[in-house]
Amino acid sequence: MSCAVRSLAAFVFILTSLSDPAVAAKTAATVKVALLDMSSMSGMGMMGRGMMRPGIMGPGMMGGRMFAHGMMAIRLDQSTVKAGSIRFDVTNWSRSVVHEVLVVSVDNPGAPLPYDYSRGKVPEDQVKVLGEVADLSPNASGTLDLALAPGSYLLICNVAGHYAAGMAVPLSVTP
Repeated sequence: MSCAVRSLAAFVFILTSLSDPAVAAKTAATVKVALLDMSSMSGMGMMGRGMMRPGIMGPGMMGGRMFAHGMMAIRLDQSTVKAGSIRFDVTNWSRSVVHEVLVVSVDNPGAPLPYDYSRGKVPEDQVKVLGEVADLSPNASGTLDLALAPGSYLLICNVAGHYAAGMAVPLSVTP
């Protein structure tokens, strides 16, 4: 096969991928995202009698923080992916709480995002939101396809109070 024919075939494949989400999804990296709260962990053998006594279930257990809303977290199956097409396969494992996921581009994933305390949310017009899977009911799933450049990102839940309750996780995208 000549170089020109191979180049043409590659060009046609790229055009097909861009216009056909099914083809694009097959070539994308997939990041599995789990949205967790206390209700998602009950019945899993972790929350037996007395588990909430001081010193037993403290901050940092399973990566969450204790707040008025209880323990909440976002978990990823991988924290680093290569730049390009990325599919986020999001599942709300909660049994009773609606969650969402926003992908936010950040300079420093360790720095806190701006926060509106009166609304209990990150003001979305003050951060660079690249996409979201909004309002996932308990036990529901959704997907988000994005083309991400190398850099730092945060995945957050911006339902009132959830970001402050620990629902934020960094994602690093490498060249």
